[in-house]
Amino acid sequence: MRSLWVRCALGAVAIASVAAVVTLAIGAPDDIVGMWDTGDGAHVEIYTRDGKYHGKFVRFDDEPPNGGLDAENPDSQLQGRSLVGVDFIRNFVFEDEKWRHGRIYNPENGKLYKADLELKDGMLKVRGWIGIRLLGRTVEWTRTD
Repeated sequence: MRSLWVRCALGAVAIASVAAVVTLAIGAPDDIVGMWDTGDGAHVEIYTRDGKYHGKFVRFDDEPPNGGLDAENPDSQLQGRSLVGVDFIRNFVFEDEKWRHGRIYNPENGKLYKADLELKDGMLKVRGWIGIRLLGRTVEWTRTD
C-alpha cells in the first residue's frame, strides 16, 4: 500500500515538474515589462496599465526625431510636446504567446501602425504594418535592465 502511495506521489511531482517547464517555455505576459534599446538610439520602457501593455520613450542616445519634439503629430496641439514620456506603444494584450492588437506610433511621420510584439531568444521582435501584416517591417530590441 505504501509503495502505491509513493508511486502516486512521485507521479504527481513529475507531472507538476513537466507543467512548470512548459509554463516557463511559453512565457508569461509580463516578460516584456522593463527597459529596451531599440537599436537606433532610443530607450523604451514597457509597462502595464489597466491590463494592457504600453511603452514610452525614456531617453535618446542619439539625436531624437524632429529635435525631440512630436512635430509630425497630426494633432497640432501635441506637436510641441517632448517625445520623452510619450506612449508610442499602446494597448497590447497577451494572446497566443505574443502581445497583439496594439498600435505603434511613429513620431518621424506621425502615423499609427498596427503591430505585434514577440519575445524570442531574449530579443523583442516588434512588427508594425499598415493594411496587411505581410507588408510590414520587423525590428529587434534588446533588454537593457
